[in-house]
Amino acid sequence: MSQLEELEAEVQRIRAKRNRGFDREKVRQVLNVLFILLAAIGLVMYFTHEEGDRMTALYVIGAAMLLKIIEFVLRFTA
Repeated sequence: MSQLEELEAEVQRIRAKRNRGFDREKVRQVLNVLFILLAAIGLVMYFTHEEGDRMTALYVIGAAMLLKIIEFVLRFTA
């Protein structure tokens, strides 16, 4: 096998490795950013709305917590 053939085989191996599955780190980063944004928005909503009208803010905070749980599962599986 010539050196050129070896290099081509190595390039194909690297390309195949890159194409496998999705990148968990990028997904985790996106989930973390969404968590922080939703949590901050939920807190602002909670403290700016009147006492009887805070359920929407709690739903937003709950959605943020759900995203964090998904991120946690992705981090500790695989």
